[in-house]
Amino acid sequence: SQNSFINLRQIEVYLISILMPVKNAGPYLKSCLDSILAQTSTEWELVAVNDCSTDDSEAILIEYAEKHGNIRVVRSDGVGIVSALQKAYELSNGDFIHRMDADDLMPVNKLELMAGSITEGSVVTGKVSYFCDEREVGEGFLKYTDWLNGLMEEGDFWRDVYRECPVPSSAWMMHRADFERIGGFTSGLMPEDYDLAFRMLKHKLKIISLNEVVHHWRDSETRVSRNEEQYFPIAYLPLKVHYFLELHRDSNKTLVLWGAGKKGKLVAKELLERNVVFTWITNNEKKIGKDIYGVVLKSDNEQDFSGVQIIVSLSSPEEKVEVQTRLKHERLVNNLDYYWFF
Repeated sequence: SQNSFINLRQIEVYLISILMPVKNAGPYLKSCLDSILAQTSTEWELVAVNDCSTDDSEAILIEYAEKHGNIRVVRSDGVGIVSALQKAYELSNGDFIHRMDADDLMPVNKLELMAGSITEGSVVTGKVSYFCDEREVGEGFLKYTDWLNGLMEEGDFWRDVYRECPVPSSAWMMHRADFERIGGFTSGLMPEDYDLAFRMLKHKLKIISLNEVVHHWRDSETRVSRNEEQYFPIAYLPLKVHYFLELHRDSNKTLVLWGAGKKGKLVAKELLERNVVFTWITNNEKKIGKDIYGVVLKSDNEQDFSGVQIIVSLSSPEEKVEVQTRLKHERLVNNLDYYWFF
């Protein structure tokens, strides 16, 4: 059948289960697999799910599976990355769970470092790097890398959880029991890696951050974050609103939304769809007094900042600096009185 194993040899139970969805990764797949095979730790299994690739990905996977007994290959129905990850997990046997993307590379000691640091009730993560064979790495990816690696060094891991996903995809490992306790890949919310990070926070998993680079991301033209809208940063806003209301909303405080640009409007829509009452403010004189979605925008100068929770959702770098200065002047506390939705 379509879901039957391609490699039917007996598979041993390994300590680390590497879950890897594969979709037309042919140009990079051999390098990825070679980086896994080169690991200093040999206590692993790779469950690779071919998600209806139309290139030579399946042939490459079969070639490697026939040579290496700890590589398993299965076909999925081609309905997406989450379904492929779910199937990979169902077929895994390891005590530790780890995700890998089929176009990326592992540093040679990645699995050894992460498995050697893990404890129950924790998630291990570490620094990342981007690389590109064809051109310079995109500026946005470089900024994200600097921000992520700064978190690993500074220790205040969840400080800006609504800014970006603080747990790098393919750069985490946790106990199977913890993975199941937080819901694994069954949530259905997207993007799946950011959703998983929020659930790590929700269930209070301890973050063990390594100072070493544990993952090499490839900046390729086919990368999903470049090509699929659900992975574009602006598409993260519904997820951020969902978890803010669940994890951080203080109903005893007045909710204020600061910003009426494209991002601010999307946040407003999400709040209104959930019947959440809020005050909408702006420092854009052209928008003060306007009725948007049935809410009249107020000037930030009219706002009383005592007893409030503020969602700040701005795009302009100049506005961000201006608003941050005002928040500091009002002696408001990040991740308590205000939350940046980048």
